[in-house]
Parts: sequence; C-alpha cells; structure tokens
Amino acid sequence: MFSFLKRSYPVERHYFLIPQMAMSAIGFNPEQERTWPVRAWSFFNFFVLTYGCYAEAAYGIKQIPINIALALDALCPVASSILSWLKMMAIWYYRDELKWLIQRIRKLTEQQQSERKLEYKRNLYTLATQLSFLLFVFGIGTSTSYSIRHLLDNMLRLSHGKDWTYETPFKMIFPDPLLSLPLYPFIYALVHWHGYITVACFVAADGLFVSFCLYLTVLLYSLRDDVFYLLEVKDNKQEATAGEDERIVRQLERLIDRHNEIAALTDRLSGVLVEITLGHFVTSSLIIGSSMIDMLLFSGVGVIVYLVYTSAVLTEILLYCLGGTYITEACLDLSKSTFSSHWYCHSVRVQKMTLLMITRAQRVLIIKVPFFSPSLQALTSILRFTGSLIALAMSVL
Repeated sequence: MFSFLKRSYPVERHYFLIPQMAMSAIGFNPEQERTWPVRAWSFFNFFVLTYGCYAEAAYGIKQIPINIALALDALCPVASSILSWLKMMAIWYYRDELKWLIQRIRKLTEQQQSERKLEYKRNLYTLATQLSFLLFVFGIGTSTSYSIRHLLDNMLRLSHGKDWTYETPFKMIFPDPLLSLPLYPFIYALVHWHGYITVACFVAADGLFVSFCLYLTVLLYSLRDDVFYLLEVKDNKQEATAGEDERIVRQLERLIDRHNEIAALTDRLSGVLVEITLGHFVTSSLIIGSSMIDMLLFSGVGVIVYLVYTSAVLTEILLYCLGGTYITEACLDLSKSTFSSHWYCHSVRVQKMTLLMITRAQRVLIIKVPFFSPSLQALTSILRFTGSLIALAMSVL
C-alpha cells in the first residue's frame, strides 16, 4: 500500500503525487477540470474552512478573560486554520500560473534521461514524496487526535455518571440549536472535516513548495553534469579545432539558456508562493510556541494531541527550510563544478562564457521572501526565537 514511498516506484508517478492528491481532495487541483461538481465542492470546503476560522477565533477570544487554558486550546489551532485559508486562496488565485509551472518543469525534467540524471530524479522525487507524506501523516494524526480526545473525555464522563458534553472537537462557537440533537452529529462531522481541510491545504501548499525546490535541484544537477562533460578535455588535448570550438560554443549557449530559464522559473515560483511562504515564516514561531505551551498546560490525552501537533508544525517549517537549502547548495555546486572543469583549455570565447556562467551561478537562486530566506540557518533562528516566546509565556502564566 505504501509502495510510493520506495525508490522502486515509477519516477513519473512521483511527480507532485501527495500535493496533487491533497488539492484534488478539496477541489483545488490546478490541473483538475473545473466542472460544476468540482466548483461546488471547492466552494463548500472554502465555506467550511472560513466559518471554522471565525468560530475558533471567536471562542478563543471569548475565553481569554475566563479560562486561559481553554482560550489557548482554541487559539492554537486557529492560527493554523487561518494560515490554511491563506494557502487555499493563494492556490486558487495562482491556479493558472501553478498549472503552467507544473507542466513546464515536468517537460524540462523529462528531457533529462541519462542514467546519472535518472538517479537524481529517483532520489529527489522520492524524497519529495516522503517529506510530503510525513507532513500528511502528522496532519491527519493531529486532526484525528482532537476528535479522539473529545470522545475519550465524554466516555470518561459517562462512566462517572455525568452527561455528554455537546461540544465540537475543535473549540468553536455555534448557535445553541446546532449543538443539540438531532443536528449535533452533523455539526460534529463538519467540524471534523474542517480539520481535514486544514491538513489538505497545508499538505498541498507545503508539498508544492518542497517539490518545486527539489525538482529545480534536479535541473541544476543535470545542468552541472552537462557543463562539466562539455568542457572536459580528453586524451590530454590542449587545443580544439575551429569546428570543435564552434560546436562547444553553440552547446554552451544552450546550457546558458537552460540556466537562465531555471532562474526565471525560480523567480516566477517566488511570485506565486511569496504570500504562503511569508505567512508561514511570520507565524511559525507563534504556532510552534503556542502548541508547546498547550502541551505543557494539558495532561493525559491532551499532551499526545499537542505533541503530534508540534511535530506537524515543525515538519512544515522544515520542508520550507530544507527546500531552500537544496536549491542554494545546488547553485553553489554548479559554480564549483564548472570552475573545476577544463574551461581554461578552450578558446578565449569559451573561457569568457564559462566565467560568466560561474559568476551567475554564485548568485544563488532562492525563493525570494521579504525579510526571510528559506534555509536551515533560518530554521535555527526560528527555533531560538520560539524558545524565547515559550519562556516568556510560561513566566507570565
């Protein structure tokens, strides 16, 4: 059942496997035909998520002067819900651009067919699927654990002769008639589905980000190999003939065009994902800190709920930082590999073109986000700031 997590799984079927499954589940897949049933389903999910954000926020704000623990229990997941709403809107607004990027990068990666390049694709495509699936597991586990916690609490109440509490898994405000029979089971199911919509948005957006980064890394690795083999001098030959030199110039021009296109794709990707990435980096410390505070405040099943939730949030921010790091290192590797080639054994024209390519590669490609650059260094800074927030909050509480 989990064969798609193995390297033996067909490479072509790995391509955006988990993100597209998540987007299709809520009706927001850019490559999905926009039939009326799909549009109706996507609008329904948008409405459920929107009302869920409002209901959670209203409940948490109302409970702040009454019970700070209950307030945090509602406000912690609402931060993720609002961020999921932002990601849903970004995927819908940029659906045409995302469709073009998905198809264009697919075409470029399919052109890389050597044995070495296929190994790059197999490794990085599998890694993208595994990371996206890891986030999916933690997300589903978090959403399901909220419902399990509520059911276990009520079963414990019934065992002590108390009445069932007509509340929802996520703390939300609803009109009283909706939280009583016969409508209560329907509202309970809607709130539970609200949690899965949140998970689907996270898996879709975060999976798209890390997958795009790893697929661009494949293109950079392939370009590195092509440049190195093109400039390689065989049989200790010091000078190339005029015909060979012209052939090398033409091929090098095509490789430079490929490098320029990869840079252009990265810029277009930055424009599409800037709101998602910025929102995630801005709120990451707050979400991680609040979930860990809740984990310290609660006991029993509540600890498990927020342990899984914290793992899911940490996985999300890790995907962004890991994806940015892969692109940065691939650019630097391209520069070092090109400089280590036999570029100095060719004509002056080839040498100038090669040096310009080295200079361009040293300007690493990044997903441009205001105030942030997705990298593992940024992850350590976020975790340090999160620790400060936790210490400050616990001293106040």
